[in-house]
This record gives sequence, structure tokens and C-alpha cells, in this order.
Amino acid sequence: MNKNQINKKEMYDAVSSYLDSKSALWATIPKVGEFKNAFTAVITQIDTVQYEQQQAQVFLGKTKTQIKSVVAEKADILNDSVEAFASITGDEKLRLKMSASYTSLYRLRNADFIPAIKAIIEAVEANIEVLTTEYGVTREQVEGLKTDFDEFLAINGQPRAYKIASVEATKSLELLFEEADTILDNQLDKVMSLFKRRDPGFYNGYIAARVIVDS
Repeated sequence: MNKNQINKKEMYDAVSSYLDSKSALWATIPKVGEFKNAFTAVITQIDTVQYEQQQAQVFLGKTKTQIKSVVAEKADILNDSVEAFASITGDEKLRLKMSASYTSLYRLRNADFIPAIKAIIEAVEANIEVLTTEYGVTREQVEGLKTDFDEFLAINGQPRAYKIASVEATKSLELLFEEADTILDNQLDKVMSLFKRRDPGFYNGYIAARVIVDS
């Protein structure tokens, strides 16, 4: 992101955080919630695209073995969480499937390494809710592994498996920022004007969060 986008993103985050902290004041107006959810979805997409760009830059110049090592390390961390979950729930088949260490993953032939990593990603995604709420896994970890694994596949001459499939996730940052601005200017700002008189303090706080600070 360039400097202007960084400053604008900070404003987006400020607006989103402010509305989250004051949700009790607007919860009775469904349109605010509708526009807020749309705005949050765009912010999330911006974060995803930015992360992917950063990861792509990190991998420039890395060798296939270096990338394989990174993938194996991240996969090992995630399959440890799945293994613990499986052990506690008594799913012995899943526990054994997720018992590979970093070393055993890294030493696999590429032909075996690829399905092994896919199996770990699939197991994590199949149990993502419980893993994120009870076992310390974050969605960022999962997306990070998928991005890194795609880099390994690409450098291995194979098609990417997890490059975000939806059209939304492939939008450029410029389009995403335009979309966020449109939601703010044409939707949130207009519906928030309802609070000018009924709750001036809340409205003025929103307006303050909308200010772009040149850092």
C-alpha cells in the first residue's frame, strides 16, 4: 500500500472500531448494520490482499527448498493443533493423520509432500471454528500457509491450489479502496445522519473517526 492508502486504511479501521464499540446505539437500525457489515467485509479483503502482496515480496529470491521449509514449519504448527483436538475428542484416525513433525514433512518427496500439506489444510478448515475458539489457531495462520503453499506449487511448476477463488479476493487494492469509500460516502454517512439530533455525541464521534490523519 502507498502512503495515502495506509492513511485511509487507518481511518477505515477507526470507523469500524468506533461503530463496534457503540453497537448498542445503532443496533435497532438494520440499515446501519447492513452497511457496517459490507464495510467490514471490504476491510477484511484489503487486509487479505495486502498480506498476499507482502508474502509475495518475502518469497522473491527464495529457493524451492527454502519455501518448502517454511511451508513444512507452518503446517507442523497447525497440525499440532488438530492433533491435540483429535486426541481430546477421541478421533484416533485424525490424530494419527496429523501426527507428522516438521522434519518428517520436510523430508517427504515433493510428490508426497503436496498431498500431505493439502490434507493438513483440509483438516484445519474442516474444524476451523473449534480450532480458532479453543486451540489458539488464527485464520491468518491458515491463510498464510495456503499462500506459502501456493508459492511452493508455483515454483514447482504446478497450478496454485488455494489462490483465493472468489472474484472479490482478486480485486486490486485500488478497487477495494474505491468500494470502501463508496460505502462510507453513499451509505454509512447518509444513514448515520439519523443521529445528528437524536444522539449528537455518537454522531460527532463517528465524524471524528472519519477524519484521515496524514501520518
